[in-house]
Amino acid sequence: MEEEVKGLGDYLNLLWRRKVWVIIPAMLLAIATFIVVFSLPATYKSQGTILIESQEIPNDLVRSTVTSYADQRIEVIKQRLMTTSRVMDMVKKYNLYVAERQKTAATSSIVELFKSNVSVDLVQANVTDPVSGRAKRASIAFTVSFMDKSPQKAQQVANELVTEFLNENVKARTDRAAETKDFLKEEGDKFQAKVRELEKQIAEFKDRYSGSLPELLQYNLSMIQRLGDEQTSNQNEILLLKDQITTLSLQLSSVPMYLPLGVTASTSNEPSSSEVRLEQLRIEYSTLLSKYEPTHPDVVRVKRQIDALEKELGVTGNDAQVIQAELEQAKTELNTLSEKYADSHPDIKAQKNKIASLEDRLKKADSQPTETKPSNDRLNPSYVQLKSKIDSTENEVSRLRTRQEEIKTKLAEFERRVSETYQVQRAYDELTRDHENTVAKYRELRSKQLQAELAQNLESENKGESFTLIEPPAVPSKAEKPNRPKLLILGLGASVGAGLGLAFLIEMFFGGVRGYTQVARIVGKSPLVVIPMITTTRELARRKTLRNRWIIVAIILGIISIIAIHFYVINLEVLWYRLMRKVSLL
Repeated sequence: MEEEVKGLGDYLNLLWRRKVWVIIPAMLLAIATFIVVFSLPATYKSQGTILIESQEIPNDLVRSTVTSYADQRIEVIKQRLMTTSRVMDMVKKYNLYVAERQKTAATSSIVELFKSNVSVDLVQANVTDPVSGRAKRASIAFTVSFMDKSPQKAQQVANELVTEFLNENVKARTDRAAETKDFLKEEGDKFQAKVRELEKQIAEFKDRYSGSLPELLQYNLSMIQRLGDEQTSNQNEILLLKDQITTLSLQLSSVPMYLPLGVTASTSNEPSSSEVRLEQLRIEYSTLLSKYEPTHPDVVRVKRQIDALEKELGVTGNDAQVIQAELEQAKTELNTLSEKYADSHPDIKAQKNKIASLEDRLKKADSQPTETKPSNDRLNPSYVQLKSKIDSTENEVSRLRTRQEEIKTKLAEFERRVSETYQVQRAYDELTRDHENTVAKYRELRSKQLQAELAQNLESENKGESFTLIEPPAVPSKAEKPNRPKLLILGLGASVGAGLGLAFLIEMFFGGVRGYTQVARIVGKSPLVVIPMITTTRELARRKTLRNRWIIVAIILGIISIIAIHFYVINLEVLWYRLMRKVSLL
């Protein structure tokens, strides 16, 4: 026995037997589809296309302050436009969704409905990256559309959205450029204040350490060298002058201060032998007094000789002017000796005793009346000349010593400056380094500020990257939704499918007993003989004709379906392009 296997003919016979269950439900559903599709309200879509144009001036010349991609800016602008306040303003302005607004006072549902009707789609193309040279996808334009039941309102709202996109882009770019410029200007002003503060600190530092600055180090060292040389020269000159004073003092000690009686400076320029002897005895007497007591025999002897000569010449030994002159000469000699020897030296002690004796004699001479006073005419010119030389030399020594003190003070000051120079240099270098870094940063900010101002002018004059409307929204003449041909095709296909499915269900539940398997399952035993269906020649011809008709109908339906898809669903060229692109990506 042979198991029954259903073929295409069996299924066609099944459909033929159940043709009523196929045709009637399919017709009813097709009518219902027509009614529903044509009763749906039409929704119109108005769309505008905006081109993304690149910057007109090369980026190498003027760099824009807007660095974000166009996709990002478009999304940002969309979010700004889709805020509740702005959406409700457009809804009220164009009187949209009147029925919905009457039903509820809540704005969230209205806003969501408006957002669902707004569409922003990017138009991308394959471009070559000028930097890397590789092909990539880039946005070259984008579309803004709005759907509404009224074509006029759809066009008005779409036009409003396109305008807002253009205005927001310009506003966002100009605001970004202005904010960048203002930020750089503010930062530049801050650094300018820092530069001024550092310059003030440097000026105060220079005033405080005006003599110890690093740039004056060579000057200070040269001044120390010059002052040291001058100090050495002055010291040598002082020693030379002191030698001259000593020599002149020795010469002065051998010259009498006054001329003899009867001889004046105008009548005679040469002292007599008695006067010379008197002066020599006085010098000897002063020398002996510095060594011995007044009661010493040598002192007494010289004293008697001096008194005799004074009586002979008519002068007194207590002449205050003479003693004063001798006292000044003794002090001069003491100063000269003090520079050579210590205070404990015998010559220093003898000279001090001599000065003390002369001071005692001067006191006695001042207390005793003098019978005769020597006049200026009796002064010895040689004595006066030597005394003047000594005085002038001593004045020069005094001047040099004063100069030495000044040099010493200046040397200490310049040495202090040199010793402070290295510490001052470290602090000064820190200030100047901070000043240089701050000035460099300040100049950099000012340069960037100028670039930002150029970028602001670039944006204000629409020379940068811009959005250009190339296709404004128009009043739609054809409804975007519903797509009635598409819905009809889908509805008819569903109707036929429902009829076929119903026929198969009826056959499944109420089909009767057909075939070897069903008989064996019902009877419980296998049939002894299976007689196949005997087909006559006429029936075969009839089946062949029917099959050919079904094939023709299927071809016609396929052609009609392809045409319907091309005109009402998607363009076949676009479909083929998408298919090939997906294949190339695999």
